Amino acid sequence: MAMKGINFPLAFNGQELVWRKVFQTFGLTIAEIDEYFTGPAFLAWNRMGNVQGWSGPLTDNWHKIQAILQSQILARMRSLGMLPVLPAFAGHVPRNLTRVFPQAQVSRLTNWGSFNQTYCCTYFLEPEDPHFVQIGSAFISEYTSMFGTDHFYNTDLFNEMTPKTNATKYLSDCGNAVYQSLAKSDPQSIWVMQGWLFVNEPEYWHKDQAKALLTSVPQGKLLILDLMSELRPQYTNLDGYYGQPFIWCMLHNFGGALGMYGAFNHINKDVFEARGQYENMLGIGLTPEGIEQNDIIYDFMTETTWYTSPVDLNQWVHNYALRRYGYINDDLSRGWHLLQPQFVLLTQTSVFVDPIRVNNHGKYTINHRPSLKFKSDLWYKPIDVFNAFELFVNGSTASQLQNSSTFQLLSI
Repeated sequence: MAMKGINFPLAFNGQELVWRKVFQTFGLTIAEIDEYFTGPAFLAWNRMGNVQGWSGPLTDNWHKIQAILQSQILARMRSLGMLPVLPAFAGHVPRNLTRVFPQAQVSRLTNWGSFNQTYCCTYFLEPEDPHFVQIGSAFISEYTSMFGTDHFYNTDLFNEMTPKTNATKYLSDCGNAVYQSLAKSDPQSIWVMQGWLFVNEPEYWHKDQAKALLTSVPQGKLLILDLMSELRPQYTNLDGYYGQPFIWCMLHNFGGALGMYGAFNHINKDVFEARGQYENMLGIGLTPEGIEQNDIIYDFMTETTWYTSPVDLNQWVHNYALRRYGYINDDLSRGWHLLQPQFVLLTQTSVFVDPIRVNNHGKYTINHRPSLKFKSDLWYKPIDVFNAFELFVNGSTASQLQNSSTFQLLSI
């Protein structure tokens, strides 16, 4: 990541051990706390409040090892000049918090992923409740005492969840409570929030609702990750997030799907337009749900931070192939030309050029359960991919690159 210029990585390990300690200080038992945690493979959704308990609990040894690992991760990140983003409290609590605080304002979030009542509808301590700031502040104090801090904290109250009301005062109170829970323990804190909620539920998050949440925090103390800027940017819909800083992010990959896809044309245009129009755009980011695929798109995306204007894509792709293989010939150039056409017209598409902002990448036939009814919508001509493949694996190219670790041919 450091070699690609990434200096603002998420660092979430070890937090469950801290939650154990914090909730114990508020009177919950280990058993009551542990039943909230999912197994390790599902912690991303547990931490965002989508599910609870599924495939859990976590073992004592797991907690211990994660704390050690987090210390090593943070030491390495900081040694490279990075600013790690740490976790914070989003109101999601074990169900038995009401045993300790019978009068606490605890509701249940909406169902997510069709889980049954045992695992879904996480218990949510309303930000209006005074215990919200107390618990959130206690977590920050405990976490930073163990791991230190760089003053950036991520938390998302309503990730793919619908708030109980669309009243702007309620949403403003929610945002203010999150910020107060951070600032009480770390006056230099900055809240980092995903902008995915605005993409996921636009029928709820109208401008008034979004503005109420976003402006409830002092200007500059909230940083939004515009999570899918290459296809569905929200900064354009929400008046540049009303002055709050944001990062232009490429989501690109859903669920680790391994199909070929990329939006060279949007990245090469929209990043620079946004940078020129919004002074509060602080950088670019990557937010994929899977890695180790479509390397060329990630190479290009991370390089745009060094450019001041769009680049010649044909020259860039040519140079990329030369860097990647250490060798270039006419067949390789022609193959990449089929994947990234020379003239990007409104009606012209390719695997790595998307003029219509398709919103279904990842829905490939090969990644779906067999079905006689499923139809994969394509935005490019499949023959171009087949022809490019033939150019890549022809005799002279394959012979020249047979020992290249970045150009592999598999024999069956």
